[in-house]
Amino acid sequence: MEQNALACGIQLPHLSANYPWLIAKNLDGSGDEAFYTIHDHLCHYKCRIPKLLGRHIRGDFHGWVILSLKNMWSLWNPVISEIIDLPPLILNNSESVGQCCLSAPPDDPTSIFLLTITGKSTFVFCQLGFKTDRLRWTRMPYTRQLSGIIGRYGCFLESPTSYDGKVYALCNNDDYVIQIDIIFKNGEVLIKLLRFRECPTLPHDNPFPSLIPLLKGSPTELFYIMVAFNEVTKKTVGNVYLFKWAMTSMRWEDMVNIKDMVFFVDLSHDYSVYYNHAIASDLGGYVHIRDETGKMMYSYDVEDKTISLSSMAYPTGHMSLWECRPGGTHENSKLTFDYDKEEDKNSNKVDIRSAAYEEAELNESYLLNLPFHLLEVVMDHCIGVEYMCFRATCKSVYLAAPLIKWANETTSRRLYKYSLISPWLMVVDKTRGIFSFTDPVSGDKYFMKRSQISSIHYDKLLCSRFGWLLFRRKKNTTVFFNPFTSEIHELPNARGGFDCLCFSAPPTSPDCMVVGFSTFIEKATVHIHFVSGEQTWRSIHLDFVGAAPRHFRFPTFCGQDLCVICDKDEVYVFKKFSELQGLCYEKVACARSSGGKYYIVKRDEQLLLVIISEKIECVEVFKLNDYTKDWEKIECLGRYMIYIGDTTCMCIEAKLPEMENKIFFPRLHARNGKMIFYSLETLRYHRFDGKINEEIFGFGRVHVNTHAWIEPAWS
Repeated sequence: MEQNALACGIQLPHLSANYPWLIAKNLDGSGDEAFYTIHDHLCHYKCRIPKLLGRHIRGDFHGWVILSLKNMWSLWNPVISEIIDLPPLILNNSESVGQCCLSAPPDDPTSIFLLTITGKSTFVFCQLGFKTDRLRWTRMPYTRQLSGIIGRYGCFLESPTSYDGKVYALCNNDDYVIQIDIIFKNGEVLIKLLRFRECPTLPHDNPFPSLIPLLKGSPTELFYIMVAFNEVTKKTVGNVYLFKWAMTSMRWEDMVNIKDMVFFVDLSHDYSVYYNHAIASDLGGYVHIRDETGKMMYSYDVEDKTISLSSMAYPTGHMSLWECRPGGTHENSKLTFDYDKEEDKNSNKVDIRSAAYEEAELNESYLLNLPFHLLEVVMDHCIGVEYMCFRATCKSVYLAAPLIKWANETTSRRLYKYSLISPWLMVVDKTRGIFSFTDPVSGDKYFMKRSQISSIHYDKLLCSRFGWLLFRRKKNTTVFFNPFTSEIHELPNARGGFDCLCFSAPPTSPDCMVVGFSTFIEKATVHIHFVSGEQTWRSIHLDFVGAAPRHFRFPTFCGQDLCVICDKDEVYVFKKFSELQGLCYEKVACARSSGGKYYIVKRDEQLLLVIISEKIECVEVFKLNDYTKDWEKIECLGRYMIYIGDTTCMCIEAKLPEMENKIFFPRLHARNGKMIFYSLETLRYHRFDGKINEEIFGFGRVHVNTHAWIEPAWS
C-alpha cells in the first residue's frame, strides 16, 4: 500500500477540494490519520491533526466538523482553525446519542446544535449564540407533538438535517418528513413540530425486505435516500432510491443523474450522510455506502443504476467519512493537484497542471475529407456503436449519418448478423421505456426505446429464452414480450403467484409449454399451460416425502425431463414431464461445497450444476451422472460457455475460440464497464480487452434494474 507522509500541523494538508476524503484513525490518540480517496483505497496520505486525535467525526454542517469524545462535543472549523467546546453532556445510563444536526453556522444568533436520543422522542440541544461560559444543554421531549401529527404514539425522529434555514427529520415509521421549527422567545428556545410532506413513494414492485430511509439537506437542496437490502439482516445492499425535493412543483422528484454530486452514507455508526455538490467529474454521480460491518463499500451509480462492491482493508481501527475540503475550498484555484501513481509508483511526485491544459480544440479531421457520397457508403456498413461513434467524429460525417430506426428491415438484418456471436446482457429501464444490450465480448452497448414496455406494467421478469421475455403482471397475469420485434403474447390468468417460470419453445411455436412452480401454506404446486391449446392453466399439487420445499428456482427443460432446484439445495427431476402422467420425480442432493449460490443449466442433454462461493472467489461446475445420480465435478466445459443470470441460466456452444470454457456473469468491471467472466482454465476472473483475457480483481458492478441474458430473435 502506498503511503505519502505529509507534514501537517494544525492546518490540514493542501489537498484538492474536488476529491472528498475518507479518514482512517485510531481513537486511542496514537498514530497518524490516513486520508484516502473514495476511488483508490490502495493509495493514502498520512497526516497527524491534533484536533482529531481520539475523536469521532460525527458530521459536517455549514463548514463545521462535529467531533465527539465520550460525553464531550466540539465544533471545529478547519479553514479558520477555530474550535467551540461544548459543556459535558450528561445522559441516563440507558441512553445514547443517535444523530446530530447544526441548524446554522455558530455565529448566527439563531444557531442551535441538536442531538436525537436513540429510540426516544426526546431532543437535547445547545444554543450557540452565547459566550462559551454560558453554553448549556437543554432536554425537550416531543412525544405529544409528534403523536398529534401522525396520530399514534411510540414514534420518534431520526436523520435530522438542515435545509433552507430550517431543520427537518424523518419519522421512524417512514411515513412523513417533519419540519422542526426553532422559535426564540424571551431568550428561550421553543421547538415546534410541523408535518412537512409525506415521504416519497417507492415502486410498488419493490422486492426488498429491509429498508433504511435517510434525509440529507444543504442550504438550497433536500434529498431523501432509501437504502434497500436483499435480506432482513441488512447484509447486502440491493438497491438505492434517491429523491430530491422540488420547491417549484412542491413534490419529490426521482433523480436519474446527479452528475458532479456525490453522497456518502455510513451505516457502521450513526447512519450519517455526507454530501458534496461540486467534485471532480470523474468521481461524481455516486452514492457510496459503507456497510454496518465497516469492512465493505457499496458504490451505487445513479445514472447506470449499478452497484459495485469493494473491500475496505484499512490499517486502523476506526474509519470516518468526511465531506472534507482540506486547506480551504480552492474554488478560485486555477490548478488541479493529482497524485501521479502511474508514472512513478515509488515517488511522491505531484503533477500540477493548468486548467487550460485540459482544453481541446474541436477542429475537423483531415482524415475524413472524403466526398459526401463516399461517406454515405462507409456509414451504410457501420452498425450500432460503430455507427454512433463514427457519427460523432465531425460535422460532415454527422450529416452523412442521420439518425435511423434500428427496427427497419435493412438495419435489422445487419444487427441480426452481428448478434449471432453471443447472447447479450439486456437491462430494462421501464421508467424511460429503454432496453440496453451489452455485448460481453466487445463491451459495446446498444439501446432500443420501446413504448410497449410501459404499457405492459410488469412486476417482475420471470424468464428469458429464445429471444422472448416472460413478465409477471398485476393480478397474476403473465405476458410474453419480444423486445426486438415488439410482439406481445398475453397468457390467461392463473390462481396465485409463481415462484418461477420457464417455457419450452418460443410462444409462436405450436409446441410451446409454460411451466411454473408455487408454494402456499406448506403445499407445492406446478402450473402448466400449452400456449396453442386451451386458454387455461392446469394445476397439479405435488406430494413430497416430508415437508415440501418452500421455494423453487431455475426450472429447466432437459430432454423430456424438467429439472428444478429448491431452497434446500436439492434438485428435483420430473421424468418425462411433457407426458404429464403422474409427474414422477427423483430427488438429487446438490454437491456439497463451501457454501454459496446454486444454479442449474443444460448442456445439450446433460444437466450441470454451478456453485458460486459466498465471497464470489471461486466457481465450481458439476455434471449429473444419470446412473448413479451423483454430481461429478468437471474441470472443463470444452467448446461450451455458461451464462449465469438471476432468473435464467444458459449453456451454449461458443462461436469464437476465446469464449470457450468460460462462465459469464451479469457484472461489469468497476472502471471500464467491460463484462466479467470466470475462466475454468485459469480459475480466475477476467475481462476481454480486445481478444486478450485480462485478469481482474474485485467484485464488479451489479445492475439494479431488471436484467437478463437474451439471445436476440428478430422474427
